[in-house]
Amino acid sequence: MSRKNGGPGDIYAEGAPRLSSNVRSLPGAAGSDVQPEWIDVTVMPREAPVSPRARTPPRPVPRSRAEIHQSGVAESARFHQSFMRWLEERHLLGAVRSVSEPGSLPMLHLRCAPRVLDQLRRAPEFEAGTMMPLDLI
Repeated sequence: MSRKNGGPGDIYAEGAPRLSSNVRSLPGAAGSDVQPEWIDVTVMPREAPVSPRARTPPRPVPRSRAEIHQSGVAESARFHQSFMRWLEERHLLGAVRSVSEPGSLPMLHLRCAPRVLDQLRRAPEFEAGTMMPLDLI
């Protein structure tokens, strides 16, 4: 049994339904010419590049899981503080809607304006990227 393509009710054959001129898009919905107001971004500290001639460091002393977790929490808290200072120094706090709390990894999630992401990508101390490609938002 087959179905005929291109029938009157087949929206896939004729494309997306057409909107009349009096219909407005939802707030925050991105059109082809509209940039979204807020985007979700993940920020991490940038790691120093490893040179090919670098010796492998000696094996660290085995630590308990609790010690590893506590050192991760402390590192994440330091990263959170340094990131907030960075935002203040560049007067970007008004362009940030929310910042996640520090966890056990030095990684933060924030909702911000696209210009904050541009600044983060240019900063040598951070790795930053969107949670979802901007064209899909």
